[in-house]
Amino acid sequence: MIPFDGTETFPLPPAEVFAKLGDAGFLAGCLPDTEVVRATPDEAVWKSRPKLAFLSGVIDTTATVIERRGTETIRYTLTTKAVGSGSTVEASLTLEPVDGGTRVRWTGAITGFSGLLKLAPKGLIQATATKVIADVWLAVRAKLVPAG
Repeated sequence: MIPFDGTETFPLPPAEVFAKLGDAGFLAGCLPDTEVVRATPDEAVWKSRPKLAFLSGVIDTTATVIERRGTETIRYTLTTKAVGSGSTVEASLTLEPVDGGTRVRWTGAITGFSGLLKLAPKGLIQATATKVIADVWLAVRAKLVPAG
């Protein structure tokens, strides 16, 4: 298991942030360079081409909301499949009001690998996932809080 965590703050009320972050289809629509195959509030499926030297081809990803509690907690499972590899990620978002907006505390963990990813060094996977997570939050921020 490879864990990750962090916080993001948005200048929007918690209910508005919860509605967007709890919508798998909204999140899939935020991602650059992806082809969204199916997008509903409970599940989104998309295809992407990784920009990773150790992984080529198309990655099929499914994000499933497994829990929404009040307007405070959202839990996701993400599964990826590519030629010769795959992974499972569990993520949890906890929202809390802060002065002028909402703080999102998030945790995630890669809980399973298959195929070639089992052979990749943990440090390489961790560094790559950290970059992907940062890029996803930037894309989400751009959709939630458009510049203007």
